Amino acid sequence: MKKLIVACLGSILVVAAHAADNPLYETGPAQDSSFVRFLNASEDKASVVNGAAKVALAAQGDARVSRFYPVKAGAKLAANVQVGTAKTAVEVVAKPGEFVTVAIISKGTGIETVIIKDTPTDFNASRSSVALLNLDASCAVAGLNVAVKNTPILEAVKPATLQRRLVNPISLKAQAMCDAKEEGKGVDLGQLQAGERYSVVVMPGKKGRQTFFVRDSTS
Repeated sequence: MKKLIVACLGSILVVAAHAADNPLYETGPAQDSSFVRFLNASEDKASVVNGAAKVALAAQGDARVSRFYPVKAGAKLAANVQVGTAKTAVEVVAKPGEFVTVAIISKGTGIETVIIKDTPTDFNASRSSVALLNLDASCAVAGLNVAVKNTPILEAVKPATLQRRLVNPISLKAQAMCDAKEEGKGVDLGQLQAGERYSVVVMPGKKGRQTFFVRDSTS
């Protein structure tokens, strides 16, 4: 009986958590869905607001990136972004099946948004998908190598773009590169899972360029 009560309480908490997760945008038919997420690369807390819906993004760690929200393809999606007292507005239109990352970056005393679009062309349930996003305008050519071995995974990623590649689901430690030089510490992606998507991000910082990685979650 006690186990049953605990299970019921767990179910209620899960439902409540999903109810509190107010979606930013209207979703469309499943076969016509696109996905949009927000990434805080400003080194300060950020908020994204669309009407009554609001998403808070931390300045560090996984909480600086939202999940991918399923959205209605072809619709104009608007939001207001704020970091401290700096504000900006952003609009984006996603094509069917497209994954869009809206990155928030500091610019002088203000902020700007960089929109990076990803249209996956292949999927393999037995492999993992790793992408490199270059958010640093001063990094003309970004890359991602297997750490220690220095074997290239992704190469020649220009600013405000990404590249994606399928890899075996292994335990992966990678090294971000910028203009053929190692950038920051190695990035430990841990044990990759088959069928999952991951992103390694190169971005500017107040104390120098930064790199981090995130699992591309849609839930």
